[in-house]
Amino acid sequence: MSQAFLQRLRTARPRLVAKARLQVDRVNGEPVLLYPEGVVLLNATGEAILQLCDGTRAFPDVLACLAAVYHTPATQLEDDVSTYLLKLHRQSLIELLEIGEEP
Repeated sequence: MSQAFLQRLRTARPRLVAKARLQVDRVNGEPVLLYPEGVVLLNATGEAILQLCDGTRAFPDVLACLAAVYHTPATQLEDDVSTYLLKLHRQSLIELLEIGEEP
């Protein structure tokens, strides 16, 4: 895990980039993340994370929502969720808005 990314994430509001969108696959009914170059198949957890990453919630708030849904302490979720978001960030599928920056 990139410590610089984690530090930035802790004070940011993650959201999907404009070219990416959540959708349900018409064939199998499963959630997917579509973007011009491809598609990412999502499981229920990935979908839950990305639905919360709308640019209005700070990362700690995203963790708190997930902790409530999954009945797990946010501190236990932080590493897995931040690693997932780092992978999507490296693929240019999410961006990190600074607190105060317009969504």
